[in-house]
Amino acid sequence: MSSAEDYDEETGPAPLTLRVKEAFWPSPVPVARDDSGQPELIPAERRKEVMRSLDPQEAKFSFAAFVLAAIGGIAVPVYELLHHTVTKAGKASVSDAPDALLLGGVVLVLCVMGFVALWKRKKTFVAFVLFFIGFAATVFFGLVGFVFILLGGWLMLRSWRINKYGTTNSKMIAKEAANRPRGKAARTAAAPKSTGRTSSPPGARKPPTPSKRYTPKAPARKKIPKPTQ
Repeated sequence: MSSAEDYDEETGPAPLTLRVKEAFWPSPVPVARDDSGQPELIPAERRKEVMRSLDPQEAKFSFAAFVLAAIGGIAVPVYELLHHTVTKAGKASVSDAPDALLLGGVVLVLCVMGFVALWKRKKTFVAFVLFFIGFAATVFFGLVGFVFILLGGWLMLRSWRINKYGTTNSKMIAKEAANRPRGKAARTAAAPKSTGRTSSPPGARKPPTPSKRYTPKAPARKKIPKPTQ
């Protein structure tokens, strides 16, 4: 399967359709593995770069979510305008069409922003756009809107896993967490190294240090003579 990366300077730039496909529906990338066949952990110096970008799986899920949101942003206002749905508020009738048009416009604007962020591979921005689309979709679709919110949370969770463990694989995360020290051992490992000074034995008691503040000596008491008989 050819990709946009297969086109070099000799063959010329990749076709526009192929570049669009790779931007919004990228081909899977082979995972680097070690000698034992396990996926390699991302080095610490590259984790910040990787956690901010989208891998092919995340890009495909995000693209599908934005397409569904765009369809809903168009279909809901059209449905409301065609059927003139009204809501009874006492004796008056209030049309839902203006609210549907406003909500549909907001969702479409968010989708455009999401597609741009997806093209640029900005994971954090894509996640926040999904959050806003989810909150907007709950007005007309109820619990369906939480699907977009969960997708945004899933993206943020994967970023956190990459930042802490260097992978999104659950088995490798469990193995990495088991190998890390916990509790007192972790605090001991994170404690600063000793400066080389010898510590006093536990039974020894340090003499009190003299106070830097000057305190005058108390005057000597005068002896009172005993009364003579």
